[in-house]
Amino acid sequence: AGVAIIGGAAFFLTAYWVHRTAVLLDRSDLATLLTAVVVGSCVGFLPHNWFPSKIFMGDSGAMLIGLLMASAGVVSTGQISSGLYDRANGIPTIIPILLPFAVLFLPLLDLCLAVVRRTALGRSPWSADRGHLHHKLLDIGYSHRGAVVLMYLWTCILAFGGLAFAIFPWHIVLAVDLAAAAIMAVATAWPYLRQRGPRQMARTPE
Repeated sequence: AGVAIIGGAAFFLTAYWVHRTAVLLDRSDLATLLTAVVVGSCVGFLPHNWFPSKIFMGDSGAMLIGLLMASAGVVSTGQISSGLYDRANGIPTIIPILLPFAVLFLPLLDLCLAVVRRTALGRSPWSADRGHLHHKLLDIGYSHRGAVVLMYLWTCILAFGGLAFAIFPWHIVLAVDLAAAAIMAVATAWPYLRQRGPRQMARTPE
């Protein structure tokens, strides 16, 4: 739900700016409505789903959110004739392709890793296991809330970092995105690095 809120907000801003900058008599838009509905629903659901959870989202809810976000992403990023993407100096035409992948990078990465991991073990890609990204974060020392917040921060960097390419000069956005990603990479690996140091010292012969 939290990732859907962040990704939906990025799609909402995209759809809104596309129609604000376009020469249109009717500024109402299905993509803007869909993302507003998704974000609003997830905002209402998240307090009940925050750890310790009172309600859990099932596959039907997750698949519905994915369908709505994918539909909104196709509609909102397909409006390249409005002039929004002309603001990106050098890469206007590639933004509609990259933005949905940037917003949904973590869920897509988790899905691909799960399919590869399970099929490599001779199991069904849809069989449950404890190898998802949030499980890995828990294993290296993050708390439940810490792992969730970390994934939210990664989603923010990827989603709004990708959206920024359509608004600001690409070389500035690229530098900021790389710096933010480097900081987040160190922060993500910090518990593992902190645990590894004492272990190596313990194995070093005197």
